[in-house]
Amino acid sequence: MGIFFIILSLLLLVFLVFRGVPVFFSAVISGIFCLLTAQLFTGGTDILTGMTSVARLSDPSAPTSYVFGLANYFGTNFWVFVLGAMFGKLYEVTGAANAIANGIINKFGEKAVIPAILLAGAVLTYGGVSVFVCFFALYPLMLTMFKKADITRKLLPAFYFAGAGTFTGWMPGSPALQNTIPADALGVSYSAALVPGLITTVIEAVLVYFWIVWCVKHHKAKGDHFEMTEADKAEMERLDSDKKLPHFVLSLVPMIILLVVLNFTKAGAPLSLLVGVICALICFFKFFDWSQIWNTLKTGLMGGVTSLFNTASVVGFGEVIKSVPAFGDIIGVLTNVNGNPLITSAIAVACMAGVCGSGTGGEGIALPIVKEYFVPQMSPKQIEGLARVSALSALTLDSLPHCGLVVTVIDYTGNTHKSSYIQAGVTNVLIPIICLPILIALCFLFGFA
Repeated sequence: MGIFFIILSLLLLVFLVFRGVPVFFSAVISGIFCLLTAQLFTGGTDILTGMTSVARLSDPSAPTSYVFGLANYFGTNFWVFVLGAMFGKLYEVTGAANAIANGIINKFGEKAVIPAILLAGAVLTYGGVSVFVCFFALYPLMLTMFKKADITRKLLPAFYFAGAGTFTGWMPGSPALQNTIPADALGVSYSAALVPGLITTVIEAVLVYFWIVWCVKHHKAKGDHFEMTEADKAEMERLDSDKKLPHFVLSLVPMIILLVVLNFTKAGAPLSLLVGVICALICFFKFFDWSQIWNTLKTGLMGGVTSLFNTASVVGFGEVIKSVPAFGDIIGVLTNVNGNPLITSAIAVACMAGVCGSGTGGEGIALPIVKEYFVPQMSPKQIEGLARVSALSALTLDSLPHCGLVVTVIDYTGNTHKSSYIQAGVTNVLIPIICLPILIALCFLFGFA
């Protein structure tokens, strides 16, 4: 009975988010429902304690609560979210993101539209630019290329996600949150399980590429063409503006330095991102409106805080689930029936990411549980495999139809879920799910499981 009500509270969270209720209110309502049903049928913490107690912040033996989960996650990940958002904002306002996208796409030309767009998105996101900033940098370029190649605009979301929303978020060495959060939580390097990770990255990139190629051929065979809209014209005019952009090579420098510091020193993600921000300020000195620099940094800061708070809100809900008696039954099932930590972690992170519509939210809920129950019995190499599998798992069910990024991209491109979600869903849900057991098998093969 208790497990049923936990599942019901998860479904309530999904329903509320899908209906457009802000994630904080969705998480609070679902948390109260979880505590109330537990009290009525199985016992457990009272609602006031379960939602508001902060005792666990100073006393590890105290009962957990919603506020504890939110506050602990917010504090632990504050600098990573904030500095990452600032780094992306600097690339946005200086035009450096546009310069990289322009350079790659112009180099390939219109005859190679698919690899050009995919590579541009991959370089930007692997270099530390957020998927939102990357989208607005790439979108007018994508429109131009789609028009020249006569590709239906229904495929705009799938094209974008193929390069920016798949393998670069979890692959070894990535500064993306989906990679840094499990690495930091489990105490391993950001390039943990390097060989299995790189092999699976190549497999995912190839599958994504050929899926997009098939989509283009399929829609051309159906007679679908590019249809210009008034919004498209406005975007293309934005692309043709006279704003001077940084040189392509110069635009890459802060990204390269960020990746080097992140992966070849013990500085950690927050300090590496700070170095990236400072390098961007220096390299793009000529391209800032310095009278607005504090507003620019503030905008980046608030974007990072908002994203962090939304994620932490869902993590708080995860702590509520941990506080009810039936949670122990779930752990018992997972540890006794399916004893392999990699498989258990993959399922837990993917499912929670689907519930939250967020990979980082899924990691925030599942990883503390996985760490507590499995890591003490694991070898260092096995923990590396656990971190890599968790990173990929976070980018599977996170992109279901209710995901905020998916909704934003489909709406902004003037499409609908009916016209564009299937193509995009195969790109950033089905293909990552196919790659997940491949990665797990490779971890077994190379001794990381």
